[in-house]
Amino acid sequence: MYKTIQTAGLSALAAIILLGLSGGSISASTGAEAPATGQASPPRAGLDTNTVPALLDPDADLRPQVGATNDSWYAVAHLSAGGHHYGSVIHYLQNKVAGLSISDVSLVDEATGWHTKSELTLAPGEGLSDSDGVSIHTDNITWTGNAASMALRAVVPEGTMHLTFLPTGPVLYNMGTGYFPLFDKDQYPQVEYAFPTMTTSGSLSLNGQTDEVTGQTWFDRQWGPQPAGLATGHASWTWMDLNLSNGDRLSLWDTIDITELAWATVLHPDGSQTIVEVTPVAEGASDVWTSPATGLHYPTHWTITIPSLDASLSVTTVTEEQEFLTPPRYEGSATVSGVYQGNEVTGYTYVELVF
Repeated sequence: MYKTIQTAGLSALAAIILLGLSGGSISASTGAEAPATGQASPPRAGLDTNTVPALLDPDADLRPQVGATNDSWYAVAHLSAGGHHYGSVIHYLQNKVAGLSISDVSLVDEATGWHTKSELTLAPGEGLSDSDGVSIHTDNITWTGNAASMALRAVVPEGTMHLTFLPTGPVLYNMGTGYFPLFDKDQYPQVEYAFPTMTTSGSLSLNGQTDEVTGQTWFDRQWGPQPAGLATGHASWTWMDLNLSNGDRLSLWDTIDITELAWATVLHPDGSQTIVEVTPVAEGASDVWTSPATGLHYPTHWTITIPSLDASLSVTTVTEEQEFLTPPRYEGSATVSGVYQGNEVTGYTYVELVF
């Protein structure tokens, strides 16, 4: 039996997606980038899909999507090792329009602010295997596995991480189905889902010292076309994976082109999902840091307000310098605190800023 997908205060955008797709679904496993008539294959046995009627298969759709102009595998981890707490980004993106792929790793000490990264720019699809599951092999990332287990080797200048990710709990489907129009425009249909709670273990070797690692990882899978305005400064987005102490997990989007649209998909511990309107995030952004490498200006503090959830959350990056250079964007580990559904909460997140 399907659990109800609730909408709370969201405009006609959510209603169109949640109600209208019953007549025209996107067949995600084919790599289509626009809604197409058809039924998605049922998920494989044993995978907890949180009982929401989604339009994709979160296991089969780990493989590269045929025809997708942008195809992304993205993980953000919060790890403990050797008495330190680290944040990490692992990201492989194929961008056929730009004619390149990127293979990026970053690591930040969340207490001291020490930060390191490895960035590779590759030919389109280089290091990406057209096989089932995740199969990425570059000089700084070796990432394999499926919806039951993933293994990662990630390299930064000072050392190497060897991690195992074990997804637990339900899958998060953005906008409740895994499909939404980026910038609220039908010409930019996106497919996005996440394993927001992945038990993580392994080892971290830095400067000759190796320590055992434990922690949590959020894995995000996304594909779909994106506007040219991202490259010219005429469009931007803020994205956050908010992990709260009450067990709720939020995938929050704030997109700006001509107008600003902010919303979030809330995954509750029981597997139900709520789509909520968010007060535009740019209104609460502050503490701007200017990159000495690119000259771009990035906020490092946000106030997230969700009226329908009686939520006011303070998000603050653990250190300012967490920028990737190709293409320029911010991927920042951050802390969360505030009020949510009338109760005090804490949490952690990564903030992605794309201009």
